[in-house]
Amino acid sequence: MQEELERQTVALVFNASRMTAQTLSDAMRRAMDAGLRELSRQRERLQAHEHQEPKGKMSVKELIGKGAQTDNMEIDEEGIRTFKKTANKFGVDYAVYKEPLKDNQYKYYVFFQAKDTSVIRAAFEEYTNKMEKKRDSVKQKLEKNQEIVKKQKEKARSVEKNRHKEIGR
Repeated sequence: MQEELERQTVALVFNASRMTAQTLSDAMRRAMDAGLRELSRQRERLQAHEHQEPKGKMSVKELIGKGAQTDNMEIDEEGIRTFKKTANKFGVDYAVYKEPLKDNQYKYYVFFQAKDTSVIRAAFEEYTNKMEKKRDSVKQKLEKNQEIVKKQKEKARSVEKNRHKEIGR
């Protein structure tokens, strides 16, 4: 109730050398015109915002409802984050669908569309390059860890040999 009263209350401040009915009427008319102009600007902004199509990530229903051709691909859970960044960078509209499997595992599908096929091609090239780099770094880490394990085994063997030599004396 208090908010309604605050919205309805208007303060009108103006300077006049002599206060007449005509002066007050002119001041009120200018205030009303300014208020109406501001309301129309706000209405235009809201209407412009309502008519904007969704961009980037959206639901599958919204994506299909846009009417353009939609493609899809299966993607692993680790690649979703990389795909989202790449798609946003290139302005590709996409939707992620998570299909439940058994034992709390999921299969992820990405539905996507863009105005130009070259945009999709460029986005996927960058995405695949990023994923290959990640896989290469994982391979390198595995190789390093394998080398460390080998060294530890060799060190353990040499310690065992030294113990056997000391016991044999």
